[in-house]
Amino acid sequence: MNATAPIRIVEGQAASEHTLQALRAYFGELDHRIDGGFDPGLTEVTGPEDVTPPHGDFLLMTDLVTGEVIACGAVRRVDEDRVELRRIWVTPEHRGRGHARTLVRALENKVRAFGASTAVVSLNPEMTEGIAMFRNRGYEPVESFHHTTTASVFLARQL
Repeated sequence: MNATAPIRIVEGQAASEHTLQALRAYFGELDHRIDGGFDPGLTEVTGPEDVTPPHGDFLLMTDLVTGEVIACGAVRRVDEDRVELRRIWVTPEHRGRGHARTLVRALENKVRAFGASTAVVSLNPEMTEGIAMFRNRGYEPVESFHHTTTASVFLARQL
């Protein structure tokens, strides 16, 4: 796939097999990148009902020609004013092509569609590329909005 290959963003994918495969790959990558590994059981659980309307949504980005999943991400309502962007991941072979920015814009549009004014995100410090992308998009440090998480970087942006 080249940088101009068409993509499609599919909503409502919280319980799809493609989502489960993408999340397994994402968690596997986190396990390798995070010092001491990553245990999904130690972070706040996000069930399909949390990322299904009216509480949230799960998006898959696919190559329009091949149907291959190249990225995923979700939104989940934190409270009336805040919606969290979660599980944002681009397959390693598709990075550097602007897919993460495109996906984040789509997720931010979901935040607006839910009537919230603020997008929030939590990241582990090892997620340097994600932190840089969010900071470049105007996200600023905020206090933790999770009860249980392995993340220690919390960012927010007024939309």
